[in-house]
Amino acid sequence: MPAVAELAGVSRATAYRYLPSNEAVLMHATMPLVEDGARRLQAPDPDTFDVSTSQDLPDQAAALVRTMAAWAFDHENELRTLLRLSLAPERAGDIPRRGNTSRDLWIANLLEGLPAHVSQAARDRLAVALVPLFGADAVVWSTDIAQVDQDTAVDVMAWMAATLVRATIDDGT
Repeated sequence: MPAVAELAGVSRATAYRYLPSNEAVLMHATMPLVEDGARRLQAPDPDTFDVSTSQDLPDQAAALVRTMAAWAFDHENELRTLLRLSLAPERAGDIPRRGNTSRDLWIANLLEGLPAHVSQAARDRLAVALVPLFGADAVVWSTDIAQVDQDTAVDVMAWMAATLVRATIDDGT
């Protein structure tokens, strides 16, 4: 922190007021410069994604995943930093591993469109199965583990979402 304060031309006390830890310095260093700092890593509001279009539900799921994957890849550096910090043993509990997105709301909004014959157990299973298609996890497994480019990753994630929803509708149990 002394080096940060010196580079910024402020006192240590001022630096600690705005950046209370080395992790905070790391987070701010990886975020792009934007005018509204509070919105740096804010994912789209789930209410802005309309799942009531004429598309069938599997296509809606694919469209939602495509939209959120584009956002995740646009914020890859920040998401990777949050993931790295959340996994550090000494920071356990300080930074939520689930992140601070609205993925649960996006998924819940989507699942409202499931037909009545789909059981609650199937709905719950689908909700869990869709979680890894959002955020840092999707970016990491698709690019680092599967080693595919962004376009291929987004296509595969959208296909997975549509396939999971279609299978849930067809099975229903």
